[in-house]
Amino acid sequence: MKLYVIRHGESETNRTGCYTGWMQIPLTEKGFEDADNIRPFLENIEFDKVYTSDLIRAKQTAETALPGCTYEETPLLREINLGSLSGQNIAACREKYGAELVECKVNSDYRRYGGECYADFAGRINTFLADVASSGHSCVAAFSHAGAMRTVLDSVLKMRLPRDIIRCKNCTIAIFEYVDGKWYFNSWINTSKA
Repeated sequence: MKLYVIRHGESETNRTGCYTGWMQIPLTEKGFEDADNIRPFLENIEFDKVYTSDLIRAKQTAETALPGCTYEETPLLREINLGSLSGQNIAACREKYGAELVECKVNSDYRRYGGECYADFAGRINTFLADVASSGHSCVAAFSHAGAMRTVLDSVLKMRLPRDIIRCKNCTIAIFEYVDGKWYFNSWINTSKA
């Protein structure tokens, strides 16, 4: 079974340099173009199941990249919950919170801001992977978010990779395979023209 995990196109908060988390922020015009640009990568693949995060930016990406597709929304594919950081300017937060924020980012632990920790986030992602592995599908698309894609990669590699070494631009496609009871990493495709 193959699993294609696709990051959403540019959202307004991506454009303005703000944290997003669980906010319902739609794609920008460029975000729709990003999603349209990955159509050639996906249009000839026979997906027997398409999932999206229940956040609008992921759903809009799926609808644009795979026009007319039927998909199932799931909160398991949401980005990590950033709590009160959501909607705030990233640079302003760095200045305001300093080392406290750096520690939160390094550990992916946003509980002090009312968000979630990495263990809870990874638990959601692992539940999704287990559900997909036992689904009987042969080819699955999952439209999601940068943090979710990196966490799928962490789970498959069985190690937590530093976030600053993995480029995950809008509409990046990561491909994984499930064979004989084990997940494998196949490829990471940066489709961005920027």
